[in-house]
Amino acid sequence: MRSTITPLIMAGSLILAPLHVLSEGAMRILECSIEKQCDSSATCTPDSGDLAFNMEPIKLDDTGAGNYLISYAHTNSEMKAMSSAGPFIWNTGAEIHTLLANSETKFLWHRLSLSAKPQASMQFLNSAFTQ
Repeated sequence: MRSTITPLIMAGSLILAPLHVLSEGAMRILECSIEKQCDSSATCTPDSGDLAFNMEPIKLDDTGAGNYLISYAHTNSEMKAMSSAGPFIWNTGAEIHTLLANSETKFLWHRLSLSAKPQASMQFLNSAFTQ
């Protein structure tokens, strides 16, 4: 009987572990393939390529909301998350980035340039968290 209870307790603690690990700085990686690119006029074209967003928690609450360091390509920035599933928001220079989950595997990456003539672009991504 004792040998059955121990694995159940360990399994239960593993289910709750992800939130605890996130608060301790465990890196989350969102690996994506680009499916489509759209401009601010809603003109869309097929696109391709791979992209990985590395998200290192700085300070999070129990829901995963809080601050992360995000890095991808040659970009590093501080990012805010409203929950562990996003939305995720960060700035790079005069550009605001928003990463929104549409489903478990579909994300929308919106970029808004705050130049004299603001412009936006969107990429539709097929993604999965690997950590």
